[in-house]
Amino acid sequence: MLDSVSSITSLATQMSVQKTGQQVQLAVLNKAQDMQEQQGEAVLQLLESASIPAESIDVHA
Repeated sequence: MLDSVSSITSLATQMSVQKTGQQVQLAVLNKAQDMQEQQGEAVLQLLESASIPAESIDVHA
């Protein structure tokens, strides 16, 4: 009986650690996506402010 309780406790702990790890990974991924989006917007602003007409730059290549 004690082995069963110990096994269940161990499993619950492992699942909790795994869930926390997944939450951290997701938070890091979301932060990376936010940073990438901000960098993309900054590049577009830089291109728009450049003296070269925007029509001569292919930003979709």
